[in-house]
Amino acid sequence: MFRLLETAIRVEPLQGEGLTNVLHLVTLADGRRAVLRQPKVARDLPKFVVPGAPEVLAHNGRGDVLVEYVEGRTLADALPVSEEVWRRIGEAFAKVHEVGLLHNDVNLHNIIVSEGSATLIDWDNPGLGNPLDELAAFEEHLYLHGTVLPQAFWIGYGARPDPNLLRVHRIAGCIGWLASEDWQEWENDRTLKPEMLARVRNWRRLLAQWLADQFRTDLARCPQSLPGDFGAQQGASRHRPPPPICPI
Repeated sequence: MFRLLETAIRVEPLQGEGLTNVLHLVTLADGRRAVLRQPKVARDLPKFVVPGAPEVLAHNGRGDVLVEYVEGRTLADALPVSEEVWRRIGEAFAKVHEVGLLHNDVNLHNIIVSEGSATLIDWDNPGLGNPLDELAAFEEHLYLHGTVLPQAFWIGYGARPDPNLLRVHRIAGCIGWLASEDWQEWENDRTLKPEMLARVRNWRRLLAQWLADQFRTDLARCPQSLPGDFGAQQGASRHRPPPPICPI
């Protein structure tokens, strides 16, 4: 596949989420370690130069890629982490967003942390887009792990967006993910381990619960928006101004 693999000292399965890729840890002839990522479905490789991303050592037309191994633990495994680590994570996001790019899969298994660094890995699908979408998606993944974004992240990121606007993007992203084909694809994937399938099913349940809670909260704050006697409301509306718009 790759010339570097022909002289590799060791190739062994790498423990990880593996929802879309088969992963192997490779020890190269010169002692360096790398990750071989082989997509379950062939894909085109991204054509962006991404600041802070692990070095790509080799790739092919199918989408297989050999990348630099990043030392540390996934954020999913490392939680809870220090304020310094959160600042580093914020800085890593800022570097990418400052050049107009998004990672597009900021789940906690794609962030490697140590006490002095944070690196976004698994750059399968970077693209152009609105940073608010990615920040909202990160909030969503943190929610699935039972935590929230601390102030230290925003210190590293450099600025904190309007929380109402960020919430709107999170609601939109949550609807989009719940309506996507991801869930059925995972259900149909016979290579997924039972515990991984159970995890994504729980994600779906938690996302649906969170989304329902958002609308329940807004209706409770704005009782005038409940259906009630629609006909009476229509008649009365000709004699009084419309009710105020409920804030998000």
